[in-house]
Amino acid sequence: MLSQGEVDALLEGSIEIEDRDGQGDVNLADMINDEKPKAKVQENDKRVRAYNFWSPNRFSKEQIKAIELLHEDLAERLSSSLPSFIRTEFRARVVHMEQGKFGDFLKDMSEEALFHLISLAPLPSYMITTISSDISTLLLEYQLGGGENKAKKDHKLTDIDRSLIKGIVSQMLNDIKAAWTKVAAIEPVLEDSTANHRWVQMMMGNDRILMITFEVEVQGVTGAMSMYLPFKTIKPIMKALSPHVVLAGKRQQRVNESNQEELQESLMKVTLPLRVFLGSTQLTVNDFLEMQPGDVLRLNTSVNRDVTMYAGDRPRFSAQLGKVGSQLAAQITDVLEEGQRRMSTAS
Repeated sequence: MLSQGEVDALLEGSIEIEDRDGQGDVNLADMINDEKPKAKVQENDKRVRAYNFWSPNRFSKEQIKAIELLHEDLAERLSSSLPSFIRTEFRARVVHMEQGKFGDFLKDMSEEALFHLISLAPLPSYMITTISSDISTLLLEYQLGGGENKAKKDHKLTDIDRSLIKGIVSQMLNDIKAAWTKVAAIEPVLEDSTANHRWVQMMMGNDRILMITFEVEVQGVTGAMSMYLPFKTIKPIMKALSPHVVLAGKRQQRVNESNQEELQESLMKVTLPLRVFLGSTQLTVNDFLEMQPGDVLRLNTSVNRDVTMYAGDRPRFSAQLGKVGSQLAAQITDVLEEGQRRMSTAS
């Protein structure tokens, strides 16, 4: 406890205290009457960030970064796989990530927007994909063999157009599956494609959504493709949604691809026995027991009929018998289809 003298000294402000801001010794009375500390409190108040309790952020920065890495990989895959299907160049890259309510994103969409609902079993809910109308129309032009004219911005999609675009989105499913393998084994399925805003809003509810926006370029025309991922979808795999996990999965994938190439090279050097089946016949047990050298067996194969050539134990080719020099030879005349192979095996 303080003595009466120390209390009196404090009240008179004669005791010097050390200023924590490095300004030397200051008088307590001066410090009490000084208004500068109030200004410091006000400066500290500026660092306080407002928190929206009505619509809180559900996706952490780490999760957003991991999802961004996944979809950057998806963009690379789509840029490689889609051109052969749509018959023209296709480039995609992730340009924006934002979380919010789906209803808020819905307000900025046109009435003609087409929503593609993709299930990611076994994960719950749906991921929604939209493609801007100018890019959608241009993709249709090139897929149908056109593409000389630029897409019309005011073109309204018909039912046939929507069906064709649905086919394009279906082509993306394998790439989506491959991109997600780093964090989860999923089976993407395109469940529906619709332009009904209210129905889509009902399906998505009030759950927090992460919007992933791609910049898409087709023959010099730039547009957007967006994917909307609900928080409830990633909740079962939150522990795996880490940038370190995604990057480690990407490195492992490269190692696996390298090992696969080495395995293929090794397989190419493996020797495979080929044999020709000349024919068959049936004998009684008595005839079989009385067989002697010089006996001739009549086979069920015609002289002019092709014989079956086996690779290992499986019938693969039809062949014609002959001679090359002093050696017997078989000339391949046809490659057996799957049904023919089964018939050859049965016979």
